[in-house]
Amino acid sequence: MKSMRGAVFDMDGLMLDTERVSRLAFDYAGEMTGVGKAGYLTVRMLGLSPQASSEILYREYGEAYREEEFRRYADEFRARYFAEHGIPKKPGLLDVLERLSSSGLRLAVASSTKRETVLSQLTDAGAVGFFDAVVCGDMVERYKPEPDIYLRACELLGLSPCECWALDDAPAGVASAHAAGCRVIMIPDLMMPDAECLASAELVCRDLSEAAEHILSDGG
Repeated sequence: MKSMRGAVFDMDGLMLDTERVSRLAFDYAGEMTGVGKAGYLTVRMLGLSPQASSEILYREYGEAYREEEFRRYADEFRARYFAEHGIPKKPGLLDVLERLSSSGLRLAVASSTKRETVLSQLTDAGAVGFFDAVVCGDMVERYKPEPDIYLRACELLGLSPCECWALDDAPAGVASAHAAGCRVIMIPDLMMPDAECLASAELVCRDLSEAAEHILSDGG
């Protein structure tokens, strides 16, 4: 097995505790547009493209779902929440990034979120400077669970996927990283791992710090 030289991170639900905010935003948007609280659907959308997420909402609510209006209210809620509370980081995030970067690993982001949002939120969280590459959903043709995002992140690091750890919280991301050929660590957020995740992930950790300990102690 090749020596591990990189680590690729998902963002929402992995580095930033933003999935819970999205659930609240969908509750608000659903109430404002008349379909009722829709936050329960966010768990089905983890790591998926905006189009795939909209299809889930269409299947649930039919013609009652008005996409543009719903998205506007959801974005409005998130903006207000982050303005009042800041970007919520997962425990130990900056310490973990510092330790891994100092160990010589090259770090990248592989997020389905659009690049403008990723860079803004990671900057606000004080984390963007740790990364050598950032790949987002609007930079690749196919979203997770396809491998494109992780493959591109490894390419920009100048590394092969088998030289990179991949850390993700969602089944779609785990599948994406596994298909790309990375060694996968799942850190569950809103969803616990199913049988497919357990088969694809080398390890399931409770938090970023546990994952970092494994990475730093692994001989590669």
